[in-house]
Amino acid sequence: MSLLKKNKTVFIIISIVILSVGIISVYQYIYRSPKKTVEIAPEYKGNANEFNYLVTDNLSHWISKIVQITGKVTQVNEDGILLNGTIYCQIEDIHDFQSITENQNIVIKGKLVGFDELLMEIKLNQCIIIQ
Repeated sequence: MSLLKKNKTVFIIISIVILSVGIISVYQYIYRSPKKTVEIAPEYKGNANEFNYLVTDNLSHWISKIVQITGKVTQVNEDGILLNGTIYCQIEDIHDFQSITENQNIVIKGKLVGFDELLMEIKLNQCIIIQ
């Protein structure tokens, strides 16, 4: 009988350990931080004008995709910049674009969030300046 009791306690201890490891793993998987724009490879690399045509043809395909765009800065405001007059980029870090001036060519990487029909602008957020 004592052998059976020892096996039961060993089985219970092993079960508790396995269950604890499982719960901790699931918790870490669910509550891990999302990847940042810097860490994700872009789905598109190219010119802002070409990207504008791609997005107007099929907007739903590009929503939530990371893109890297080269373009000319047409406007700078406190929250972001406007590339080629059609792509608004909300900059993630304010210190990144303090040296940006109008008519400057830059490369930006960001996440496409939508199209503003009122202003006729493609919206990118979480943007970082590559060059």
